[in-house]
Amino acid sequence: MIYLLFLVAGLLVGGTWSAYQNGSRILTVVLALIAAVAFAAAVLWMIGAMT
Repeated sequence: MIYLLFLVAGLLVGGTWSAYQNGSRILTVVLALIAAVAFAAAVLWMIGAMT
């Protein structure tokens, strides 16, 4: 499950970059926030903070 969260975070970062290049500011911010949450959840789960 941790690897899946890292995969989702990576895909969201790619989508964030694509939205940024297209000039969509709102979508860029939303995707960046969701990517950050997915990455943070994966890291916290990996180190055992979330059980």
